[in-house]
Amino acid sequence: MSTVSLSSPCMVRVAPLKRINSAIVKNPFSLGSVNSVSKSFRLRSSPGFRASMAVYKIKLIGPDGEENEFDAPDDTYILDSAENAGVELPYSCRAGACSTCAGKMASGTVDQSDGSFLDENQMKEGYLLTCVSYPTSDCVIHTHKEGELY
Repeated sequence: MSTVSLSSPCMVRVAPLKRINSAIVKNPFSLGSVNSVSKSFRLRSSPGFRASMAVYKIKLIGPDGEENEFDAPDDTYILDSAENAGVELPYSCRAGACSTCAGKMASGTVDQSDGSFLDENQMKEGYLLTCVSYPTSDCVIHTHKEGELY
């Protein structure tokens, strides 16, 4: 037999001796859900609260020189942000395994670690795949560059 000391009022239920040797401890002061924690510590947040994230300006320059500019969150692929802004770009696999959505950076930086098609030299030259590129700064990108990769 074992003894347990509890510092706060708790309800303890122990299984009968002939069954499994275990106990269930229920503490009325446990933290529980985030809402109860917030109330306990008198924390408030507005219903429309949203954690902040970085948002960058993306400028796309098409093959005929047409320019489109839009905001892109740092947790959304450039292709998806372009589509959300009403800009149509070429794509096929949406997984970074082909070159249909290829573009070339004029300025800025991206994280395209989700891609597998481009080699290191192509990325050093500034090529990117819009379907797997997250912006990490404001960017200017020339689109429709698939033909230049070969």
